[in-house]
Amino acid sequence: MIDTLIVVKNNHYGLTRDAELLAGAIREFGVSVEVVGISERKLVDRLVGRKLARRAVHIERVFPQWLSAAQENFLIPNQERFPRRHLRRLRRCDLILTKTMEACGAFAGQGVPIEHLGFTSEDRFDPAVVRNWSRVLHLAGGSTLKGTDDVISLWDRHPEWPELVLVQKRQNAPARVADNVKLITGYIDDADLRRLQNECGIHLCPSRSEGWGHNIVEGLSCGALVITTDGAPMNEHIRPEFGLLVAAERSEARHLGTNHFVGLQALEQAIGAAIGMSWSAKQRMGELARQRFVEIDSGFHARAKQLLGSSSLPIER
Repeated sequence: MIDTLIVVKNNHYGLTRDAELLAGAIREFGVSVEVVGISERKLVDRLVGRKLARRAVHIERVFPQWLSAAQENFLIPNQERFPRRHLRRLRRCDLILTKTMEACGAFAGQGVPIEHLGFTSEDRFDPAVVRNWSRVLHLAGGSTLKGTDDVISLWDRHPEWPELVLVQKRQNAPARVADNVKLITGYIDDADLRRLQNECGIHLCPSRSEGWGHNIVEGLSCGALVITTDGAPMNEHIRPEFGLLVAAERSEARHLGTNHFVGLQALEQAIGAAIGMSWSAKQRMGELARQRFVEIDSGFHARAKQLLGSSSLPIER
């Protein structure tokens, strides 16, 4: 029997990254861990309730087929993707571990103990890459919640702005973009993506909602100037001394989380301000952003060791 089973829907984007980062952190503490997909539970094991691990950690949602596979069941939720109809599944959870303070509030009062774990993102920093503080990066990936339509609209309005690098899944990509937009669709080699993340001094992340915000935190790791939405949990990562927050024009509920829609004029002003800053000012902000990433990452590993660094955790009901 292994110590920790991580159960996740492998989407090759944020959830897959969550599982890899969590498994890597747990292995550092000498705890055995295995990552499994939600459909990998054998029917016979489910029927007889065969135990495979001391503890199962469910990522984003609770997966009933895996509840009988462990002695304890923990949940690391993404509040904006946790449907209210699934709240009854929490009764079979022993502990909720939250990535963000928004999640702490979203899951409070459900009768399950909550501990704040925090989280981290991959350290994408490459000191060998020369930074261009005028170049802007927007990583939309496969998500439709990154505010990409607003970004494209603003570059259409501003042919004088520097180049925007837009990385987006082919199925979601626009048919045309402005001349000062470099559109990258389909597969991009990780080494090329990392180079882009380090080359581009400004990372544009006006997300409507996030479970954690890997694109934001990876931007911090690169020492970039990050522009993001002034709404939780995006604004939990950014402070005015090393990033720009854009006010939300309106908000609406999304499952247990919230969608925050930035005002187009406010976003336009923030981008203009970032472009117009001196390179030395942006460089200083980038240095502070890198420090913020180190703070986030070290805090997560310390809490992970406390909460997940042994084969069992006493739960108080």
